[in-house]
Amino acid sequence: MSGDPLREHLMTFGLSSTEIDVYRAILRAGAATTGELAEAAGVSQGYVYEVVETLAERDFVAIDESSSPTTIRAREPEAAIEGLTSRIDELESAIESEYAGGAGQAEFEIVHSRATVRRRARSAIEAAAREAFVVVPASEFEHLAGVLASAVDRGVFVYCLLLGPDAVDVADELEEPGRYAHVLRVWAATPPVFVLVDEQTGVMGSYEVLSGRHGAEYALAFSQPEVASGFYGNLISNVWPMGETVFRSEPDPLPARYDHLRTAVTNAVFHREAGRDLAADLVVERTDSGDRETFEAVPIVDIRQSLVGESTAEFPMENSLVFEVDGTRYSVGNGGGGIDPFLEPYAAREVWLRER
Repeated sequence: MSGDPLREHLMTFGLSSTEIDVYRAILRAGAATTGELAEAAGVSQGYVYEVVETLAERDFVAIDESSSPTTIRAREPEAAIEGLTSRIDELESAIESEYAGGAGQAEFEIVHSRATVRRRARSAIEAAAREAFVVVPASEFEHLAGVLASAVDRGVFVYCLLLGPDAVDVADELEEPGRYAHVLRVWAATPPVFVLVDEQTGVMGSYEVLSGRHGAEYALAFSQPEVASGFYGNLISNVWPMGETVFRSEPDPLPARYDHLRTAVTNAVFHREAGRDLAADLVVERTDSGDRETFEAVPIVDIRQSLVGESTAEFPMENSLVFEVDGTRYSVGNGGGGIDPFLEPYAAREVWLRER
């Protein structure tokens, strides 16, 4: 780079040599009229008008027409850089939308840009079909509220944990928390952030990558079931249990059908806590052979989980329904997600919950 890095950087962003001269004159003066700028930059006043409009469109300057004559003011450096950052983010999004990559979406991606981490989190939630775990700084909630509400509207079961010293205040200000999550927790600590969707994809990274002054922190965006399951194990063991539940939705009306066992288990807990005895119709596969079996109207005699209410799991990731057939008890775990059940003899493919 030459001895004039500002000029070279501004030219990279598409400013002409004359536009740069006018902008530098504004920076040095702080505020000036078009006549003063024309003299300082050595160009005609008529051309200065055109240049100033271009600089204003790019958020480098503000035009104050309330004064006479009109005054051009340099925007604060932080505000000017923010405008450039926004344009870079838009460019990145445009490139991503066109980029095929030859082999589809990368399974791993190290992300340093806060805007990109936020975009990856939003994209994952927007693509969710069944379930989303969202553990983010409370200050980040406003950026995700819209996609969370859309996910809830289309039937995605959302577990949300807001982090940081302002978590309680942000949660208290929500008039309708059920618009955004089925289970909402808060924790004043600042552990890593997680967005885990459909046991397949998401983002995991340091708390600071989405909150406060962002430095060298980064996040890992991923799209691989084994990785998602590993992060889920970390989340459910070390982070989720520390949160305090401030909201949870009403259970689904019975009878209710599920093709995702964890959602069925959580709803079953809600119904059991409301005093309802449950039965289920189950379509399952044996974990040892893969053979498919069907059970009808079997009583649910136990629920093993640690996501809501009192934990009944023997280990954090355990999430299963226990049913009884002819005096013998069997457990069924979540099938069709990340890692298939390794403890339970059955993996669920379809569950109908009903009251008995």
